[in-house]
Amino acid sequence: MHDTTDGSHWHEPEGLKNAGYGAWKRPNTPYDDYMEAQGIPIYRDIGVRRVQDLPRKPWKRMGGNGTFIQLLGTEGLWGMYVAQIPGAGALNVEKHMYEKVVLILEGRGSTEVWQEGGKKHVFEWQKGSLFAIPLNCYHRIVNASSSPYCERPL
Repeated sequence: MHDTTDGSHWHEPEGLKNAGYGAWKRPNTPYDDYMEAQGIPIYRDIGVRRVQDLPRKPWKRMGGNGTFIQLLGTEGLWGMYVAQIPGAGALNVEKHMYEKVVLILEGRGSTEVWQEGGKKHVFEWQKGSLFAIPLNCYHRIVNASSSPYCERPL
């Protein structure tokens, strides 16, 4: 009989249940370990209605508040986060070995982009702006207002 619920015997799959004894959890990827080490919330689901409504906590590495977004089905190939830029402040300087795409959710400000030993290029942004930070470039995102604003790298 297959009426025991203590998991002491093998059972055939039924509905959405797995066959066999127990559950198998996907092991953490290095990116999962990195996200957990940052100490900010990680939102995992198939989608998000409004990223502005996600809980954010102080993110020491970025210099603002943030939360990670890990969409199910992307198989860990896309790293996304929401970062809140402090009022009349800036996020910390970053440099990535990949291209970073940024969507501005609200506010206005500027971004400085440069390569080591090179001239800084500065451009302004506002709500709805979408821009990319080139590979291996330093960059800093600056808030031009006294209110905190959100950016969402894709």
